Formats: sequence, structure tokens, C-alpha cells
Amino acid sequence: MRNILAGLKITEKDVGQALAIMSRSHNERDGQAVAYDWNVQNFIPAVTEAAPGLDWFKVIECLDCKDFFLYDPEGLNVLVRAWQGCPQGQKPFPVDKFFGKWHNVKGQVSALYRIVKAPVKLVDVLGCSQRKIIQMEDFKGCSRETRSMALQLVQSQLNSLDLIECVLNLGEDSPVDDVKLFLDVMLNQSPELVFLGLVQIQPIKSTLHGPLLKQLLMHYLAGNPSSSLVLAKAYQSNRDLLKQGFVEVYTKDPKALTRVMDIVMDLQVFPDIMTELPFFMAMDMAALASRRQHLNFAKWLYETLASGKEGLVRASIEFVDQKITAEQKRTDPNASMTTIPLSLETMSTFLKIISERPMNPEEHALFKELQSKCFRVYPELANAGMQLDGAASTPASEDNNAVSPEIEAEANGYYVQLYSGTLTMDQMIDLLIRFNSSTVKHENDVYKCIIHNILDEYHFFTKYPDKELSITANLFGAMIQNRLMPQSALSIALRLVIDALQNHEPGSKMSNFGIQALLRFKGQIPEWPDYCRQLLQISYLEQVSPDLVQFVRRALQQQQDTAAEATRAAPTAADEPPTEPVFTAMYIPEVPYEDTEYITPDESVQDKILFIINNLARDNFDSKTEDLKQHLTVSSYQWFSDYLVVKRASIEPNYHELYLLLLDALGSPLLYKHVLRETFVNIKILLNSAKTASSSSERSLLKNLGAWLGGLTLAKDRPIKQKNVSFKDLLLEGYDNKRLIVIIPFVCKVLEQGAKSRVFKPPNPWLMAVLKLLVELYHSAELRLNLKFEIEVLCKSLQVNLEGIEPTSLLNAERPKQKPFSITGRFGEQNLATTPGKYMAASVYTGGSDAEAVLSSHAEPELSAMFADLATYVTFNSQISMYSTEPDLRRLVIQSILQSIREVVNAVVERSVSIAVLSTRDIVAKDFALDPDEDKMREAAHMMVTGLASGFAIVTCKETLKPALVSGLHTVFVHYGVADSIAEQAAYLTAADNMDLAFAAVERVTIHKAKAQVDRALMESYTTRRNHREQRPDQTFIDPEYAPMARYVARLPPPLRITPGGVQPGYLMVYEEFTRLPRLKSMTSGNDSVIDSQLGADHYASPGTMTPNVEHGRYDGLSMQGGSGQQQGPASTRQIIEQTAHLVAQLSILSNQYHLPSFDSLPAQHNIRLIIREVLLLVMSSFDKTEIVRDLAQRLMHLLYRSETQLAIETHVVLLDRLCEISPEVAQQVKAWIGRVDDERKFVVPVTLSLIKAGMIHLPDYDRELSRLVEQGHSSAIDYTVRLIHATLFADPPLATRQDLITSLEALRRIRSPAPDSVKLLMNELRQLTAIERSEYEASIREQFRVQFVDWVKHCQLAAASDQSRRAFIVQLFDQGIFKNSSNSDAVALFFRIAIETSVEHAIRQMDKDTSKVAVYIPMDALAKLIVGYSQLLLDSINSTSETARTYELTQFLSVIIVVLARYHEARQQQFDQRPFMRLFVSLLNEYHRGTDAICFPALCAIGNILYVVQPRHFPGFTFAWFQLISHRMFMPKLLLAENQAGWALFHRLLVSGLQFMSPYLSSELRDTTRLLYKGTLRMLLVLLHDFPEFLCDYHQSFCDVIPSTCVQLRNLVLSAFPRNMRLPDPFTPQLKVDLLPEIRLEPQILSDYTASLEAGSLKDHINEYIKSQTPSNFIQAVCDQFRTNGGDEYDVAKINAFVFYVGLDGIGKQTQVHQSIHWKILEQVLVQLEPEGRYLYLSAIANQLRYPNSHTHYFSCVILSLFKETNDEFIKEQITRVLLERLIVNRPHPWGLLITFIELMKNPSYKFWEYKFVRCATDIERLFESVSR
Repeated sequence: MRNILAGLKITEKDVGQALAIMSRSHNERDGQAVAYDWNVQNFIPAVTEAAPGLDWFKVIECLDCKDFFLYDPEGLNVLVRAWQGCPQGQKPFPVDKFFGKWHNVKGQVSALYRIVKAPVKLVDVLGCSQRKIIQMEDFKGCSRETRSMALQLVQSQLNSLDLIECVLNLGEDSPVDDVKLFLDVMLNQSPELVFLGLVQIQPIKSTLHGPLLKQLLMHYLAGNPSSSLVLAKAYQSNRDLLKQGFVEVYTKDPKALTRVMDIVMDLQVFPDIMTELPFFMAMDMAALASRRQHLNFAKWLYETLASGKEGLVRASIEFVDQKITAEQKRTDPNASMTTIPLSLETMSTFLKIISERPMNPEEHALFKELQSKCFRVYPELANAGMQLDGAASTPASEDNNAVSPEIEAEANGYYVQLYSGTLTMDQMIDLLIRFNSSTVKHENDVYKCIIHNILDEYHFFTKYPDKELSITANLFGAMIQNRLMPQSALSIALRLVIDALQNHEPGSKMSNFGIQALLRFKGQIPEWPDYCRQLLQISYLEQVSPDLVQFVRRALQQQQDTAAEATRAAPTAADEPPTEPVFTAMYIPEVPYEDTEYITPDESVQDKILFIINNLARDNFDSKTEDLKQHLTVSSYQWFSDYLVVKRASIEPNYHELYLLLLDALGSPLLYKHVLRETFVNIKILLNSAKTASSSSERSLLKNLGAWLGGLTLAKDRPIKQKNVSFKDLLLEGYDNKRLIVIIPFVCKVLEQGAKSRVFKPPNPWLMAVLKLLVELYHSAELRLNLKFEIEVLCKSLQVNLEGIEPTSLLNAERPKQKPFSITGRFGEQNLATTPGKYMAASVYTGGSDAEAVLSSHAEPELSAMFADLATYVTFNSQISMYSTEPDLRRLVIQSILQSIREVVNAVVERSVSIAVLSTRDIVAKDFALDPDEDKMREAAHMMVTGLASGFAIVTCKETLKPALVSGLHTVFVHYGVADSIAEQAAYLTAADNMDLAFAAVERVTIHKAKAQVDRALMESYTTRRNHREQRPDQTFIDPEYAPMARYVARLPPPLRITPGGVQPGYLMVYEEFTRLPRLKSMTSGNDSVIDSQLGADHYASPGTMTPNVEHGRYDGLSMQGGSGQQQGPASTRQIIEQTAHLVAQLSILSNQYHLPSFDSLPAQHNIRLIIREVLLLVMSSFDKTEIVRDLAQRLMHLLYRSETQLAIETHVVLLDRLCEISPEVAQQVKAWIGRVDDERKFVVPVTLSLIKAGMIHLPDYDRELSRLVEQGHSSAIDYTVRLIHATLFADPPLATRQDLITSLEALRRIRSPAPDSVKLLMNELRQLTAIERSEYEASIREQFRVQFVDWVKHCQLAAASDQSRRAFIVQLFDQGIFKNSSNSDAVALFFRIAIETSVEHAIRQMDKDTSKVAVYIPMDALAKLIVGYSQLLLDSINSTSETARTYELTQFLSVIIVVLARYHEARQQQFDQRPFMRLFVSLLNEYHRGTDAICFPALCAIGNILYVVQPRHFPGFTFAWFQLISHRMFMPKLLLAENQAGWALFHRLLVSGLQFMSPYLSSELRDTTRLLYKGTLRMLLVLLHDFPEFLCDYHQSFCDVIPSTCVQLRNLVLSAFPRNMRLPDPFTPQLKVDLLPEIRLEPQILSDYTASLEAGSLKDHINEYIKSQTPSNFIQAVCDQFRTNGGDEYDVAKINAFVFYVGLDGIGKQTQVHQSIHWKILEQVLVQLEPEGRYLYLSAIANQLRYPNSHTHYFSCVILSLFKETNDEFIKEQITRVLLERLIVNRPHPWGLLITFIELMKNPSYKFWEYKFVRCATDIERLFESVSR
């Protein structure tokens, strides 16, 4: 080449044309040509020598010639290699030279296409571009997701504005088709950069520029994942273009304004863009922004119209007219909208503000026409402001309606007096009545001004304070009530009330205003039937004011009945709203409170929250959630939940999943309750709305809420409670009322969400019950096709066959018809009929209650009779004189009290009874599982359920009953005309007098229902026992339900276990204790005994509270004293003291006569118990309870220490304790006296023990008192202390702990010798007790840990268990004292050791029983969750964020697994089962994978450390599980994908240990087990080769050290790995020049510690010394000797590999010719010196470095070829051939370097390979070589 070019004058153009031909012709030649025919590496140096002054940048420019065209990437490679070989090749390839103006446009386009497609390593477009399209600084204020997306685009090859402009310039020339094709390629690669480039290049360059820019703009405005990034940059670069896009989108489709609004709010340019949009579009956007609460529309419109621009008023009129016209054209409510309609509030604001602007006559005419059109389309818009403004729009009317300042001031003065309280409401109404009928013009004018002002102020009512607004509402309603409104103003006023209710949310100021005004003029409502119907259309009104709605319905019904009677025609009620709610099987839960007052947040906060919700999306979910958490407070939950349900979930079903994810991310159980409640509220409103049956849009809302409800509950495995929604009852109600079109789609939508649940899907019994009813409706209800389709879709979603579901038979069954309860039902209509008119107001409060309906329709006859009889026992306080003068008032009071009791009974009884019955049923079934006597079982169940139910009912209603009584009575008194202060006092007195009556009634009803329900619950058990006694009387009875609980019962302590033969009498005492529960303590009085006797104590009272029978002698009349006393008036304090003193004396005498062991052994009706009860009743009936209690306490203390029997002591203590409960003041004094140990007469141990049991002695204080006496040396005190300590500590059960008496014990130990014998004996017994307690403690701790773990497993099995509940359980578990009082790490380790052992034992037992796999590992999976949960707590408690520290802590924690595994492995030997431990590790990997990144990687490292300890060499029984675990998808990929290769070293260590274990087994004949392990290892390496080849590349040296020489294919897998970014040249390419490959100069990364093997014997130092000085002379022989292991016969393969690799690397670094270097000589001499076996291993070590193209492969390939060529020993040549050949004759893959070397050996004549005898020594070998060579 040099000779050819010598003497020629070479120019840049010549070289450019030559390179153009080279880059093109390699592809245009015949198909047999290869890629490297043109050797550019030789051409460029030759040209440089011939023409050293060439400008190579100009050479690239000269590629613009007719021959230039790049057909494929290799053409660009030719140019790049040529540039790299030129003198200026150190600079980047000049891509910018292709951006200029070229003549060969096609060639330029082909080059640009290849440049864009090329990797950055080859050509760097960004580095050669002067202008970039985007930079990271452009997105500083954007979200994290946007910045992440921008980071990818910034690094793209297309981020070059020069490139985009070049392509557009090409479009100006022909051929345009090539440029279009290239643009399509760029758009497919990065449309964002192309669009932003087009945006920044202005003006429009070509015919391609404009249309493409517009097309892309519309694409991103329509919505795209990268829209936020693209539009943000576009707005910075060309805001006019974006504004034009907004206008064009709006012009094409006005409904697209919502999308424009979202973009504008996301860009945060709303205020700026509003001033630049056309006025029509600006008004529409302002209206939409107002609806989304982003803008104060009234203020914006006022300021805009006031700006003075011409034509704005007319434009506003035309805008509103356009909206009205579009609304008129929508005759079908389901038809699609052509524009976004205006809300009524916005329409009203438009009309009001326009009317206030000056208008010319033409505009005024248009406005009046617009007003009339608005009123026709929206009748609700007729309000005072518009009417008056409209009337005042002409000059004449302004004169007529002008009001003088004096009149205005006087009218306002009356308002000021009213609001300040100086003028009452009645006085104001009287004033208006007088002014209205006055003949004085001044008074008439004032009257008109007052009416005008209150109507005109309507629009500002929202700004009124609550108090002033309430006064205004009363005045507003009173004006209508007293007919003070003129007829024209009356219609306006009525519409305003409707507007306040319809257009404002429930609970808002205006909603409350409307309801308060309605209640004021309620009496006039029946005069306007149409108005009644409008009120009934307001869906939420019934929830807020049910009495008012009931009144309206009755009024409307009366009018319809009257009309029907007059016309003698049947009423047509089809078009009228239903008079009663159709769907009643729903209950709205109460608003959840957690000590928080709920408020509506400020407008600024609302704006921020609504903005966040509007812009919430998947890509910005995390950031928006964090923003929402900052602004959403607990006090705003009620408002937010209403907004989320009403404004979002009900109309946006496509976003349900997003909103549910939001709720989960917020993680607030309280917010969830609020959202669920609001969902129930809105569902109930829609279900009972008359519109829903006729409007498909309403039904769509209902279906959306159904899907939302299912997503909230069923989809998350949370139940919908029956008390909230009874789906079967709803379906039956819909069937009965012809409303299936409403209910069936709703139910189906709810149930469809069960498909996402693990629990609520077939065959779930609850779900199947509803499905069966739906199937019955499908077949029997003659449904429409669309309803049948809903059911079919539901079945398909749940993957259940509709025909395979058995239908129910409920449609034709009789169902009770519930009728509303009337207050006149029990007490007679005639009584109320004669009540004076003003008294009838009380019926508003007492009538129509749901509680009464329930009681009247479902109560048993005896309960109804009992409530009727209660009226005779109502107490009327003699201090209230009205009761004696007004008999009607007494009757109303009775009705009010009964009504309150009924309501409390309805709210409390059912829940109390349900809880008590469930508890009783389970416990009784367990205790009586082996008892055949159903009567005994029934008696025990009755005793337990009555005690539980009545006690729970009394406690539950204690806080609600008195307020209910007071509230009801107060209302009665106020309606009766009593002053408010007097009414309140009378209500409190009457309520207090009748509290005991109310409590007794609640208790009796509860007991009656509890007994009935528990009998129903245990009916099957009763029948089973009766049948057994009749059929198998001689056999032992075992309840069939006992079998499932038998194993749990066996674990119970002995006192709680059940024994054959039935329950023993002593055990029944436990049930008798339930009858003695003090339910009415501190609430009972004489009324209780009256109720007991008169209402039938034998029916309702429990045995513990029955009135004593006559047979108890003289105490039978004591229970009546309180009652009689009440009738005669309260007794004096002195009388009661005398009576109680007499009773206490009798009690003391009686108790000292009995020698029973304890007070609890007394029968329920024993005289002692009755006397105590009578004493308490007398005390409670007195006015001065404290004085009486003090007197009795003194008497009892005197008698207590003189008691002769244990019964007497306990009796006195019991009475004393109950008296102390009545008077806390006396209780404090009594306890203080008892606690002072200052009198030897108190040294009575039995008395002290009884006081301790009753809780009347504070042991720590008492302990200090005793220690003081002991230290003073009082002998009697020492003896008393010893006896007391012995009695308390050694009692069964102990009455105190040693800690409670620690001070006294220390004082006794410090007694100087000689100590009393009693003290010595006590200390000896305590030491023995300590030893016993320690052993028992350890056993109990283990048992306690086991029980706690079982509780955890049960919790995990609960369907409702969530991550939050599990975390709370774990925190609570490890927060217990057992983990705090002892060493935390030791206690935790012991707990988890027991948990692992329990799980493993369970798994082994269940596997032996062939149980299903799921049941086998339930505890093990739960254990994994527990370990992961505790790991999170452990890491949270660590201050360090270091990965190493976190890994260390987790490793220490998880090492307990090693302990348990080792114990089982050692104990079971050959029978060791590795499956349970395998499952534990897999479960841990799965659970850690679900955790955060902060715990995932340290946990993987910790598990890896554990697996390294339990490697197969140490635990061979765990081998298969170990190999499966290290290759697990949750372990191996996660470790290898960790950042910065953090997990590579750990996995390398594990894999090496596994290969080391297998090595001995693979060196000999494979057995079945070894073969399985080998196959598994082979597959694991294949996965690594495919997915993580760099890992094998970097650690190949250490892997080759442990892979046996016999495993050729295993080693080939490791050596065949090459980096994924490398493209291997074809080794079979003819004339392939390996030394010219660019990759062959690169040095590979080596992570193996190969020098460690050379440290032994200082071999590394000897090698370095010999390379430098070639001394000592015996080096070669010494090296060969060190290759052997400890001087034995075996070779150290790792040392041989390290020696070869170390010497070779040193030789590569010297960069000398291979066969001339000292390194090659060392390698050659060692090879010759070694024996055949060592030589084979030595050559294998060299062959191990023949891998992918790199400097190591090239060097060692040259080494092995030189050894073959230079050696004269043909046996060595044969061994070299064997090493290479045996690696090639196995299955692929084959290392690239191995192929290159063997091909060179066979095909290069200089090696004379085919001339050697060993090649042709046998026919088979010769064929093999020929086959390989081909």
C-alpha cells in the first residue's frame, strides 16, 4: 500500500471518496463477501505517511459524494475505525460534519440514520452537538418521576437540537420520502425529544415541520405518560404554541376543557394562562375551576367585567345563552353532552354579576331574554336578587323602588336589635304584623324594606356566623309562617329554601338554614302539594330530619286521600314519591370519633387537597401521597371522606383502584371508617330515591358506589357486616316493591369485587347465600334481559356456573310486614285526641320512631305487657307542682319515659344479648362436652348468659339512658309551654327519680331475650343429649362437637380440663358466680324491689337478684321497705342510721353462728345476703349517704376484729367494701385507718387477708409499715409479719408476690442473731420456694412462648389480618415484660427457638399424616412473617444506617435457625427431614422480598451468611435444600442485581463451597443422588451464563480451582461467559486477525483472590525474585515440588492455576514477545519438569484462560501455541492436543478463545499439526480430528 501511494498527490477529497467506497462496497459485493475485506487499519497509516498534512475533519466533509451511502451499521464502523486510525483520532468522531448542507441528501440521511442507531461508545452525538434539546436544569421544580424520565432523555442520542434542525432542513430538498422515513424512525425512538426539538426551532422550517408539530402537540395534549415532562418544557420554550394548542383542543371539543384544566393545574400556570385565553374559553375554564374549588368565580367575573374592556358584558350574555341552549337540546338525560354544563351556583353568579353591570339597551334586552330562558330551564334560579335586579333595570322602576336612607337605617336598626338580643323574635314578628296592616306609609315602607333586605341578603348568608344565621332562619320561617311575605316574595322565599337544601351539602350552613326555616313554617307546608313533592326529592333530608319528612309525607298523603275520596277514583301514586323508605335493610354506623372535633378545612387547604386529588396518577403516586399527608389532618377526615365518595368514587369508577391505593397509602383506620360510613350514607340515599328507578344516570351512580363498597371491603378480605347491609333482605325488599331494577345491579357490583378476594369467593357461605337468592330471582322473577345479564356477568367474574347454583325458595315465603309504630297504639287514640292543640306538639317528638316500630312489631307478648305495666310505676316528684295540676302532662311524661326506654332497649339489648350468647354457647359447649344432663347444661347456660347479658346491657346504657330521659322530658316540658330553665330542672329531677325503673326494665328485657336466644343456640346440644339418654343410656356421652377441640382442651391446666362423667358440683360454682355479679350497684333503690315483685321476678330476674320468698322467715318483707318508703316520702337520716345499725347487729350475730369456709359458699338467697342487700338499699334511699356510710363503717370495723368465724370476717369485709363504693370520701378514711399498723389489736391475720382480697389494703404502703415495726424490734409485730407473709405467699393461689412484701422480708433478714425460730423457718421455706419457682418459671416461660406463638399463628389465619394489624401484634408481643425484664436478646432467641421447633414438629407430624401441603406449613409461614416483622423492629432500633451493621444484626438474630437445624440434624441423623427448614428459608425470602429496600438486601446477606454456615460439607442432610435455596429466584438474582455488585462476593463464597462439596463425588462414578446434584448445578450455571455472565467472567479463576478436571462441560460453562455488551467475532471467519481486534487489548476484571494460594511457602516472593534475577537455579524444581499437597502424591490444583495465572499476568504487563520473555521460559521449563499428571493439570490451567476476546486470552493462546511449536517432546504436544480437544468434543458452549486456539493450531502450517503420529495413530482419532477441523 505504501508503495502504491508513494509519489501520489493525495487530497482530502480523494481520501473521502475512497472511504465512501469502502463503507459502501462491502455490502454491494456478492453475497459471499465478508465484512473485513477492506483493511482500514492498513489503509489509514499508509495514507497518513503519504500525505501527512491532510485535514481529516475535511476528509469527513468530503464524504459528500455520489458514491457515499451506508447500507448497514458496518459501514459506519468502517468510518469510525478509519477516524480512530488517523492522527486526529484521539478526538471524538465528528458527527457534526453530517449536520451541514450536503449535495448527496440520500447519503446524508443514511449516515444520520446509522449515527442515531449507533451506541454511544461508537459515536457520541451529544458530545459533538453545540445545542441540546433538554437539560436537567429545565426540570428542577418537577416531580421525582418527571425528573427520572428527563434523566433518560437527556442521555439519549437524539437530545441534539442541531440534529433535529438538520433533518428539518433536509425536508426542504428532495427526496422528502427519505426524510419522512427517517423522522418516523426518530419518532419511534424518542417522540418526546423530536417534539421538543420542533417546538424550539422557530420559525417553521419546511412543509414537514408545521403539520408534524401540530400532530405531536395534539397527541400530548390528549394525554400521554410523558405529557407532564413534554408540556412543562414546551411551556418554557414556546408558551404561545401551547396556548394555541389549548384553544384548538377546546374549539374542536369543548368537553376537552377538563383535560386542559388538568394540564394547566399540573403546570401551575392557571392565573397566567387565564389572561391570555379567548374570553369565551376563559369563562368556561373559570366556571370549571370554580367547580373544582380552584377559583373564586364571583370575584374573578366581577373583576373581569369591571376591567372596562368593550363587549365583555355582551360576550358573557352570549356565553350563558350558549350553555342554556345546549342544555335545552339535551332532551334525553342520558344523551352525551356537547359542552360542559354550568352548575346552578355558577349560573346564578353569572346572572347576578351581569345584572349589576351597566348595559346599553340592546344588551339589556338580551339579558332579560336570557333571564326568562334561564328560569324556564332552571326554575330553581328564581331568587330575590335576580328578581329585584331585573325589576330595577329600568330607570322608572329605580325611582319607584328607591328607599330613603332614613327608611333603610330604621330597617337595619331593627335587625341590629334582633341580633343583639334586645328585640325578641316574637316582638319582631308582632312589629312586622303591625307595620304590614298599618295605614301609615312610613311603617309600610319600613316593612317592605325589611322584607326586601332579608331576601336580598340571601346570597351572603354563607358568610353569616352560626348564631346570626340561626336567628335569620327563624325570622325567615316566621315571616312565611305568619304570612308576612307578599305573594310575589313568598314564591321567591320558598324557592330560596329549596335552593338552600338542594344546592348545598348536608351539614353545611345553608343546609341548616333551610331545615331550620322549614321547621318554623312546617304548619303551612301542607298548603303547597307541589312544594311537598320538591322537598321529598331532596335525598338527604330524611337522614337529617326524619320527623319533618314523615310530616310532609303524611300531609301529602292526606291531600291525596281527600282528592281520591272526592273523585271516587283510585289514587295514582306511580308518579309520586314513596311514602316510606323502600329499602330498610341498611344501618348507617355512627360517625367515628377519636377525641377529635371534625371541621371543614379552610379554602386554601381545600384547594391544595383537591389539586392533589385532581393530579393524582400512577406515575406520581408516591409524591402526591406524601403531599396529601402533609395537608390532610384528622379533623378534616369527615369532609374529605364525603368529597372522595360523592365527588370522586360515585362518578369515576375507572379511578376506584387508584383511590383505594391512596387510602391504603394513607394508612388511617379512622379515615377508612369515615369513607365506609359515607359510602353507606350515599348508597342508602340513592336506593330510596324516587329518581333512581327512572333515571339510568342515578343507577349508574349507585352501581359505581356498589363497586366502590366492594373494593373497600370484599376485595380487601374485609366483611360487610350484616348489621350495616343485609343483601338478601335488600333483594327481597326490591322484589316486594317492584324495585329490582335498582337493587340487582347494585348487589352484583358489590359482589363482583369478591373475585379479587381470597375469602369472599365461592364457596364462601355468605356469598353463596346471596348468589342463590339472585339465581332464584333470575329464574322466577321475570327479570328484564339487562338484569339477567348483570347476574350472568357476576357469575362469570366469580368463575361459578350459574346453572350449578341451587336457588333459594324465599320469594314465595311469608315475610312479616313491618308497620311504623304509633304513639297512640298502646295508650289509646282517644287520649291524644282530647289533648289541647298546643300540647299536640309533643307528638312530633314522640311519634313515628323506628325503635317503637321494632318493639311493637317484634316484641313478645309478655314484653309488651311489661312495658305497658311500667307506666304504673313511673315516679312523679312531689316538688314539681305541675304534676298535680296538669294530668295531661303526667300522661305525656309517661309516654316520653317509655319512649326513651324503648329506644335504649332497641340500641343496647340486641348487641348485649348477641355477645353474651356467643360467649356462653362456646364455653358451655366446652365444659359440658362430656356431660349427658341437658337440664344441668341449660341451668348453667342461663346463669352465665343472664349475668353477662344484663351486666353488659347495664354498663352500655349507663351513659346514654339518663341523657335520653332528660332530652325527651325537656322537649315535652318546652312544648307544653314551660320556661326553658324550669323545664330543664324538672327534666333532671324526673329523670333521676325514674333511673332505677329504667335500668330495671332494660335488665329484665335483656335477661328474657338472653335466655331465649341461648336456648335456641344450644337447642341441638339439648336434643343430642336427650337422644343419647333415650337410645344409648349405658354408654359414655361425648358431644360430637368435642372432637375438633379435644387437642386444645388437653393443653388446658388441670382445673380447666373436662373429665368424663359430667361437670362436678364444685365446677358449677363458677356459673353460680355469674348470678352474683353486682349489675345495679350504686344505682338501685326501693323501686327495684317494686319492679321485682310487680313485673314478675320469677320470670325476669336472675337467681342472684330475685326478691326473697316467704320461706325465708322474717326477712321476707325487708325488700318492700324501700318501696313503701318511697311512696310515703324519704325517711330521715337518723331513722336510717338506726335501721341500718339494727340490721348490722343482726348480720354480725347471724354470720358468727355459721361455720362456712367463705362468704362465696353462701346460697344465693341466704339471709346474710338479703340483709346486706337491704342495708345497701336503705343507704341508697337516703339523702345524706356519706354520714350513714361513715357510721356503718365505724360499727363494722369494731365488729370486724371481734369476729369469731371466717364467714363473719368475710361478711363484714364484703359489706364494708360495698359501702366504700357508695362513698369514696369514707372509703379513703377507712383505708387510711386500716393501713396504719399502730395497734396490736389489728394483728389478726385472717382479717388482714380478707382485707387484702377485697383490695382495701395497699400492700406496698402496708409493707413499709410492717418493716418499720420489725426494725424497731417489736416481737409481736415480727411474729405477725412472719405469719402474714407465710399466709400470703404460700396461699393457693398466692395473695401477693415476694416483690409486694420485699421491704418486710429485707427487715426480717437483717434481724440480729439470734433470730426467732419462726423467721428462720420462713427464710428456709422461701429458699425452697425460690428453687421450685425457678424451674417452674423456666418451664412456664417455654410454655408461655409456645402459647404466644400459637396465638400469632391464629392471628395470621384471620381473613381480616392486615400488615398493620400484624405489625401491631408484633410490637405488642415484644413489648411484654418477659422480653424487657430479662436479657432481651436471650429471651428473643429462646422465643424464636421454641417457635421454630414448634413449627418443625408440626410439619413433621402433619407430613406423616399425608395432610395437605397448605396445612402442613401454616405455622412455618406464620413464623416467617413473625421473623420478618421482628427484623423490621430490630433494624428500626439500630441507630446506624450502615449495610454492614444491619447485616450483622440480622445475621446474629437469624443464627437461631442454625442452632435448631444443627440439633435436629445431629439427633435424627439419617432420618433428618430437610423439607421444614427448606420451607422456612423460602418463606423468609418471600416475606423479605415484600419489605422495603432498607431491609431486603441486609436480610438477603444475613440469610446468605446462615446458608454458608449450614453448607453441605457441615450438614450433608441439608444438601438438596441448600442447593435449591442458593439458586432460588428470590435469592440468587436479588443478590447479583444489588447495586455496586454488593452481593457478588457472598454468592461467590456460597457457590464455591457448593462446588467444593461436590468435587469428591464428581471425580468418581456418579450415583443417582450425585447425578441429580450435578444436573441442578449445571442448570444453575446455565442461568448464570445467560443472565449474569459478568459474574462468571470475574470469578472464573476461583471456580476453576474447585471444579474437578473430569467435569469438562461444567468448566466450559464458566469459561464461555462473556460480557453482555460485547459482540463475539465469528471464530471460523477466514483470515481472522485476532491481534487486530480492538477488544483483544482490553484487560478483563478479575475478582478472584488467586494470589492467596501462592502465599504458602513464600512462593509468590520466589516467583518475583526469579523473574528479576533468574535465581536461584533450583527454582523450577522447587516450584514443581510445591505443587504437591504437603509433599504427597496429589497435586494442589489451586496453586497450579494461581502460578500459571500470576506468571502470565506479569508477562502481559511487560508487553514483550511471548516466546522471547522470561515468563514464557518459566512456563516452558516447569511444563517440561512436571510429571504427566502434573503436566496435564498445568496445561489445563493455561487452557482455563482461553475465554472471550481480551488480553489474557490472547496471551495464553500464544503461550500454548508457542509451547506446542517450540517443544521437541511429541508427548507434550499430544498432551496439549488432548487438553484442547477434550474441551471441544463435549456439548456446547465452547469458549471462544479455545476455538480460536485450536483452529489456529490445526490450520496454520507452521505448527505441522497433521504430521504428528498421535493424530493418525488410530482411525477413530483421525476421524475425530477431521470432524473438529471442519
